[in-house]
Amino acid sequence: MKTIEELIAKLSKNQMDYNVFIKFNAKTPLEKTSLTNLIRKAISDGYIQKTDSNLLKVTKAGHLFINPNSANKEAVKTPVHAKKININIDDAKLDSEIIADAYNIKLNFSDDLLKLAENINNNANFNDTTDRVDLRSLKTVTIDSEHSKDLDDAFSIERVDDNYKVYVHISDVSHFIEPNSPLDIEAKKRGNSTYLIDKVYNMFPEILSNEIISLNEKVDRFTLTLICVIDKDGNILQSDVVKSIINSDKKLSYNYAEDIINKKANDEDWLMELINNALEVKNILHKKRSKGVDFENDDINIVLDDNGVPIEFYAEEKKESMLIIESLMLLANSEIAKKLKDYEGVIYRYHGAPDNYRFNNFKILAHNKGYELKKLDEDNYDLIDFLEKIKGKSEEKLLTGVLMRSMTPSSYSVINKSHFGLGFDYYTYFTSPIRRYVDLTIHRIVKDYIIDKKTYTNDDNKYKSVADECTLLDRTSKKAERNLRQIKAARYMKDRLGDEYYGFISLLSRNGITVEIEGLDIEGFIEATYVGANYRFYDDMQSIYIDKVKMYELGDRVKIFVVKANIETGKIYFSL
Repeated sequence: MKTIEELIAKLSKNQMDYNVFIKFNAKTPLEKTSLTNLIRKAISDGYIQKTDSNLLKVTKAGHLFINPNSANKEAVKTPVHAKKININIDDAKLDSEIIADAYNIKLNFSDDLLKLAENINNNANFNDTTDRVDLRSLKTVTIDSEHSKDLDDAFSIERVDDNYKVYVHISDVSHFIEPNSPLDIEAKKRGNSTYLIDKVYNMFPEILSNEIISLNEKVDRFTLTLICVIDKDGNILQSDVVKSIINSDKKLSYNYAEDIINKKANDEDWLMELINNALEVKNILHKKRSKGVDFENDDINIVLDDNGVPIEFYAEEKKESMLIIESLMLLANSEIAKKLKDYEGVIYRYHGAPDNYRFNNFKILAHNKGYELKKLDEDNYDLIDFLEKIKGKSEEKLLTGVLMRSMTPSSYSVINKSHFGLGFDYYTYFTSPIRRYVDLTIHRIVKDYIIDKKTYTNDDNKYKSVADECTLLDRTSKKAERNLRQIKAARYMKDRLGDEYYGFISLLSRNGITVEIEGLDIEGFIEATYVGANYRFYDDMQSIYIDKVKMYELGDRVKIFVVKANIETGKIYFSL
């Protein structure tokens, strides 16, 4: 049985007849086809059944849903975006707004919802703590980006003999948002918050996300707290989750926490000790997580001027302070997932092994760079060993970047199938209920069945629809974020026509070469006609021959010139 994930579609510019490009398997070149032919082909190839009553649906938002064959129970409806994006070339300020509209991502809330949110905010009462563990005496901090206002998580750490007692506090959003209430229904429709460079499209109104459910400093807040006792080898000696109340002592930025770590900043003794303990816990947990795959590529940030025009792309290296928070969130998500493993039909975060075709291309690249890879096993030790070998080498960023692109997309599933990338046998999302609806759902499950010990029921597999819908919405958000970055990259390069850069070949095809500029995460395409006469592509070797002479292969470092940038499509073209 074919899987729906094999059905990869990309909308072309022609909105009227919904032309799409469809790739049915790894070895078939892209074929231009109409929507009618797409459906006909999908039926004949076994992706969908002709008798399916909900064969397809084009929504007002412009999404085409194609249902998987009913035998493929874990497949998720694949969105094919079908709404034309009309970028205003002359007004960069509108980019995020236009992209959000095209993907049906909403910024504003109705007046009724805003009134409900205001009532919740105004009537919040933190005096009733009868069923909560009072943790307000603990020294507690949040660490987040400089401008973050929706603070989901905080932490406290105590030394107990030779062990560490770790408290991961997560905002108890479910205390204020009742299931099936208007605000809950709206949050479910949105699925998650979407971050479009200069705008945040929140899952909840700001009066909630930035105030009453945000773990702001020096105010009481309701939380769910995971409490773990961890020894110096990373063994978890004790693990509990409780309803709690906290009062965060300090809001730290990643930069300031990093300065404390690097002894560039002095502060109160308790804070210096807490950050030092957190760093030790991070190192212990990192070492213990031997099966996980660590991709340490730098984040690429885009700086916009007041008119929305990109003026800088720069790489931001992952800070130790960021890795502290990351390790604590991984701990909380994995521990909560373990506690839920006996409850059939709850939601897990699933990440499968790499796509075979893309991974084969990656192996060719690794070979070209002098590394050999055996076939991955379930524990992916070969991959971990490989990443250790390339650490610090000049080709590390190239190889890890291409490897990341070979990974299958993450999804939500009611069947636990482990998380390949992180190496956890059980993994869910628990730590961001302000920004992700799945996390809010998990909070409700934890409170009802783990903490309050209610009898668990899974009538009609009730969480599957949440998992499926949130997977779709998550992918839509990521696609919008990626599309906006492409538009901004095209704007950036439009003013740099003729400029030269160095990059590496990230993809080869019959039509030309894709090159990623070093340090900018900007890709452009070199058409075959710009490469040379008698251009020939060999798929099995991922190499280009010109006049029967091997000229280019995957991973080669090349000098390129910017030839053209199309702001409307986000496409950039280079020459060698």
